[in-house]
Amino acid sequence: MNDRRQRELIIGTFDAERFWRDPNLARLPAFHDPEMENVVMAMDELLFPFCEAQDRLITRYRMNASHKAYLHAIGFEFHSNSTDLESPEGGSAARTANVFDLITSADRMGDMDPQWLDGARLSPFAVIPGADRTAARYGLKQNFAAIETVRTVNSKLYSTELNRRLGLRSDSQTIYSHEELLATGLTLLRQGPFLIKDEFGVSGKGNLLIESEAILRRVTSYLGEQYGKGRTVRFIVEPFLRKELDFSCQFHIEEDGTYRFISVQQLVNRNFAYQGSFTADDTLLQVLREAEYFEVMKLAARELYRAGYYGDVCVDSMLLTDGRIVPIVEVNARRSMSLIKHYVDRYLEKHAAAGSMTHVTVQFACEATFEQLLETLDREGVLYKPDRGFGILPLSANTLLINKIVSEGKGVRNKQVKGRLYYSLVEGEQDNERLSAKVKDVLASLSFKIVG
Repeated sequence: MNDRRQRELIIGTFDAERFWRDPNLARLPAFHDPEMENVVMAMDELLFPFCEAQDRLITRYRMNASHKAYLHAIGFEFHSNSTDLESPEGGSAARTANVFDLITSADRMGDMDPQWLDGARLSPFAVIPGADRTAARYGLKQNFAAIETVRTVNSKLYSTELNRRLGLRSDSQTIYSHEELLATGLTLLRQGPFLIKDEFGVSGKGNLLIESEAILRRVTSYLGEQYGKGRTVRFIVEPFLRKELDFSCQFHIEEDGTYRFISVQQLVNRNFAYQGSFTADDTLLQVLREAEYFEVMKLAARELYRAGYYGDVCVDSMLLTDGRIVPIVEVNARRSMSLIKHYVDRYLEKHAAAGSMTHVTVQFACEATFEQLLETLDREGVLYKPDRGFGILPLSANTLLINKIVSEGKGVRNKQVKGRLYYSLVEGEQDNERLSAKVKDVLASLSFKIVG
């Protein structure tokens, strides 16, 4: 394990794939949602579980004071900036700067004590452009792979090639033109629906399910128009596999190539988007051991290291309805939601508790504050506290309220906006279904309408 006693400066941008993707690549049709982009901008608050007492978390927007006080009260030890790196009022839609750009261009770290930075190490959620520049500018130690290496191994093209290199069955193929997509797609449709995947698609964006020739022809025409404007057409296509469950393996590759297994998390996905995760049960782990799944993970780590990568890895995998395991669906050479969940578990284990991680998306036009949400959860007896032993452990606040802040910053009050609350369901006296229902009841009582 890396030396956690060295002070760490933890910073992250959750839409890392946006900064790895070649801007000249053609794009699949997608619905543009500026409000969810704002939510993603605020997700860096979810990195607090990686902190220990001497570490610092830098977030684009300062963490909500009542949320931070709650986390400190239940035993999470960390420091974070109490000023914004930039004003949230403008929204994110036209914004291109990542958090490292903000830090270096504005030449400020919020209200960070410059003396603390001496000897500290930069610990990014994902290595994106500007991370190395930030380390150099502030004299931070760094032990992460070069950005070009990180970009290469995070591409779905790399995952496709990795399967072949390891001799694993691969249903994926890369297409290099809209004409090839049409010809290949027509062939695949004879067997059933298929997926078109963007090289850097993530969590529901960049995956398109094709179920008919009419849809295929429309998509092909859309890509052909982009090709005519000079864009490069390059996508992965594969049959739509009938899966029993999604799961992921987290491991770490040390700078010397040493492999360290961390966890396996079962995933809840909907429309290809992450909904939540919970620790894999013994039945799944036994199936994986018998299938030599963990040997494949070690081989994948070896190949990643040979490519020049070291650091955290999350490999997405599937168990199909016919019992077949697809060990490498894609490689995420970065930290992940499932790794955050694992670190929350490490905290809960100290209090003899266990939890699963999920989120709920809401619409609202109310004046409710996060402090009121915490107070209501507590009054209803379901806010997690160590002495209570179970309940809802809110993992985010800004993601819930960011669009309200943006709207009010533009002088518009009581506008219907979207938000998302991430939380851990800590098991105990009440089962998860009852806890889930309770958090939704509490949100509804505060005039938050559950959507999705």
